[in-house]
Amino acid sequence: MSEEFVAFGKHKGERWTRVPISYLRWLINVGSQYAELAKAELERRGTVLEHEIVLTPHAIDRFYLRYGGSGLKRQDIIEMGGIYSALYKLAVAALQQSKGQEAIRYKKLKFIFRYEELDTILVTVM
Repeated sequence: MSEEFVAFGKHKGERWTRVPISYLRWLINVGSQYAELAKAELERRGTVLEHEIVLTPHAIDRFYLRYGGSGLKRQDIIEMGGIYSALYKLAVAALQQSKGQEAIRYKKLKFIFRYEELDTILVTVM
């Protein structure tokens, strides 16, 4: 790599080889000028860059307040593995139904997504 140490931000002064994967993914997602360097470091580590769904804390909170309106009961949520797991499964199903749209209606809920290079962000649930 042309630069051995990070020259900015949270990890300034650290070796690129020590920067967490989550930070490297973030650099790629935001289109940073260091995105190519981050991709090269992930490739060097053998990290497979798969597209992920990220649930924001806001979306989790909103789902917790609204899941009853979707027809789901508390027992359904428990059987799905809890609030986070239930929301993740529903978000995946919503995306499979209408991939690429920012607003998707599914199970009487409205999911709002933001698409980045590596991740799909579930912003909120209405």
